[in-house]
Amino acid sequence: MKNPRFTALKTLQKVAHGEFIQDAFDRKGLNPKDERLAETIINGTVQHELFLDYVIDQFVSNTDKLQANLRILLRMSIYQIRFLDRVPNRAIVDESVKIAKKIANQGAGGLVNGVLRSIIREGDDAFKIKTDDDITYLSLRYSFSEEWVKYFKTLLGNDAEKFLASTFNPAPITIRPIHTNKQELQISLEEEGFELSDAEVGETALNVENPQGLFDSKAFHNGHFYVQDGASQEVVSLFTRDVKAEALDLCAAPGGKSFQMAEIFHHVLSCDSNGERLKLMDENIKRLGYENITTQVRNAKTPLPKKTYDRILVDAPCSGLGLLRRKPEIKHRVTLDDVLRLALTQRLILENAYHALATGGELVYSTCTVTVEENEGVLASFLKDHPECTLRSKGIRYWPHQKNCDGFSMAVIVRKDDYALDGNDAQ
Repeated sequence: MKNPRFTALKTLQKVAHGEFIQDAFDRKGLNPKDERLAETIINGTVQHELFLDYVIDQFVSNTDKLQANLRILLRMSIYQIRFLDRVPNRAIVDESVKIAKKIANQGAGGLVNGVLRSIIREGDDAFKIKTDDDITYLSLRYSFSEEWVKYFKTLLGNDAEKFLASTFNPAPITIRPIHTNKQELQISLEEEGFELSDAEVGETALNVENPQGLFDSKAFHNGHFYVQDGASQEVVSLFTRDVKAEALDLCAAPGGKSFQMAEIFHHVLSCDSNGERLKLMDENIKRLGYENITTQVRNAKTPLPKKTYDRILVDAPCSGLGLLRRKPEIKHRVTLDDVLRLALTQRLILENAYHALATGGELVYSTCTVTVEENEGVLASFLKDHPECTLRSKGIRYWPHQKNCDGFSMAVIVRKDDYALDGNDAQ
C-alpha cells in the first residue's frame, strides 16, 4: 500500500516542474481514505504556497541553500500542522522526518524535525503575518503574487478579498443531464445512493454532494450525464436554438459545450489543436450517443471557409483564473504579461472564427477567466474593427465569490449584414 504523504510529495515535485495536479497525481494503490488525504495535502499545499514559504523563512536560516525537495516537504508538513486539525501533530512530524531521511539524509531528518517542532511550540504565533502593508498581507494570506493582489483590488475594490478567499473553497462536482431530464436523473442517482442538489448556476445543473463512485453509476454508463460546471453550461444557452443550423466549436476539447450544441443544432464540427484530447472527446461522444458531431484536429488560427456556419463558439484558450478552486497551481504560473499575450492570441482566434460566420449568424465568445484584457478588452477591439457586428446583450460574468461556480465570462456577437472584411470577402 502506498504512503499518502510520500505520494503527495512526489506529486508536488512534479507540479513544481510544471505539471498540473490532475496529471501528476497518481491515485493507484491508495485506498479511498488515503487518496482523500493525499489530495487534500496536495491541493492545500499549492493553494497556500506563498504563505507556507513565509513561515519556512521565519524558522530556517540560509533558506537559499534549502534543497527544493525539502522545501516542498516542509511546505506540506506545515500545511498539515496549520490546516488539518484531525491529524495529530506527532504523526505529521514522524512521517515527515521519515520521508526527509528517505529523500535526502539523516541530517535532513534532523532539520525537518527541528523546524516542525519549533513551529508547534510557538503555536498560533508561528503563523502570524507580520506586516502593516495591506498588499503584502493579502499576498501572503491568500498566496497570490502582489501583482495579482493589486490587479484584483483595482478591478473589484472591496470585493477583492472575497474573491481571493473564494479560491480556497472546494469546487462542486456539477453534472448536466443528457438524453433525460433533471428530475429523472436526480431520481436515478438518488436510487443509487447519491445526494444531489440544485446548482446555483445552470438551469438543469445538479451538484453531487457525495461523488465517490459516480463514474461507476448506471446513469454514467447509460450516458445520462456529463460532468460540467454550471457556469460552463450557461455558455451554450446564450445561442438561439436552430435545429437546422450548422455549428462550429473551434476550441472544443474536452467537449462539454459541443455536446450541448449537438442538442440544439443540426450538426457540430468540433475542432481542437490537441489530438489526444479529441480522442477522449470521441470516447465520450460514443458513450453519450451523439451522432451529429464531427471532430477535427485543427489549429484555431488556421483560416476557415468564409461565411459557412450559422453558429460558432469560441471558448478561447485563456489564463484559467476562473478555475483556481480546481487548479490552484495556475495562480503561481500566470502573470499579467501572460494575460496580455493570451489576449492577442484570443483576438486572432476570434477574427478567424468571425470570417466563417454566416450573415445573421451568432458567435459566442467565452473564457474561463476573469481578467478584463481577455474578455471585455478582446471584445472591444473586435467590435471597433467590425461595426457591422453587435453584442446581442451585455456580456455575462460569473465570479466564484458571488456564486458557487467557476469564474466565466461570455458574450454573443451577431453578424448583421454582408459588410466586407476585405476586398475578397463580400459575396
